[in-house]
Amino acid sequence: MVAPFKLSILFGDASDRPPEQIAPGFEMAEVPGHLFTAPFETDGEWQKNKAKITSYHLPPVKVSSHWFNKLMVTGPDVDWELLDLWTKRMFTRLSEVGVETVGVYGVFFPLPEGFSKTKATDQAIRYANLMADHAKSLKMRIALEPMADPHTLWPSYLDGIAFAKEVARPEVRVMADLAYLLKLNEPFEDIAKEPEYCLHCHIAGEHGQPGIGDRVEIHKHLFRVLRDMKFEGGVSCACPWVSSDSGPLDFAKETAKTLKYLQNLRAEVYAQ
Repeated sequence: MVAPFKLSILFGDASDRPPEQIAPGFEMAEVPGHLFTAPFETDGEWQKNKAKITSYHLPPVKVSSHWFNKLMVTGPDVDWELLDLWTKRMFTRLSEVGVETVGVYGVFFPLPEGFSKTKATDQAIRYANLMADHAKSLKMRIALEPMADPHTLWPSYLDGIAFAKEVARPEVRVMADLAYLLKLNEPFEDIAKEPEYCLHCHIAGEHGQPGIGDRVEIHKHLFRVLRDMKFEGGVSCACPWVSSDSGPLDFAKETAKTLKYLQNLRAEVYAQ
C-alpha cells in the first residue's frame, strides 16, 4: 500500500485560537515563520518565543509558512545586506524548532509596476540562491508558494516550478495551496506532472477549516492526485478557524472535527 501523506496543522498565536488547545492526532505542525522567529528581534526575545512554541506540546514542527516582511526582494530599492541578515536569522531560528521545509510566499516576489521583469527575475533568482545557501547549511528545503497574484513573478503552480527550475538548486521546490489552485482554476493534476517538486500542501474549506462548506469532492480529488503521485509530505489546515455551529469558536472542538474529517477522507481515498 502507498504510504499516505501526513495531516498537518498550521497554528498561530491568536488569543482565541490557543495552540495548546489543538486536538491531539495531527502528524505534523506548521509554524507561522516570521510571526514567531521575529528575525529583527533580539536573541533573548527569540528564546522566549522558542520556549512558547515548545510549551504547546505539538506534533513535530516540520514546516513553516508566513514568509513575509516589509522588505522586498524585487524592485528599485532592494537592501541585500538587510535581507541577508533577516533571512539567515529566519532559517537559523526555524531550524531550532525542527522546521525542515520553509514555505515562502509568492507575494514576496512582486513585479512592481513599470519595473523591468527581466531585472526583477534576476533579483528573485539572486534571493532564491541566498535562501538556498542558508537552507543547505542547515539541511533544510524551501517550498515556494504561488499565490495566484498576477502582480508577482510566479502566480501559478506551474510558474512556481518553472522559476524553481531556473534557480536550479535542489533546496528550492514548490508548495501547492488549494485556495490558489482553485482561484486560477488550475487542474490538480498539474501537481503530479513533476511530483518531486511538491514539498507541501495547504488545504481549506469554503470559508474556514476543511469540513466547512461543501468541498468534499474537491478534497477527494486532491487527495487522489496526492495518492497517485505517492506524495508523502504534509497537508496543512492553513485557513481561518471559524465556529461550525452557532456558538463561539471552540478551538479544541473545531481542530478535533477537522482532524476527523481529514482522517476519514484520507482513509476513504487510500482504500480505493
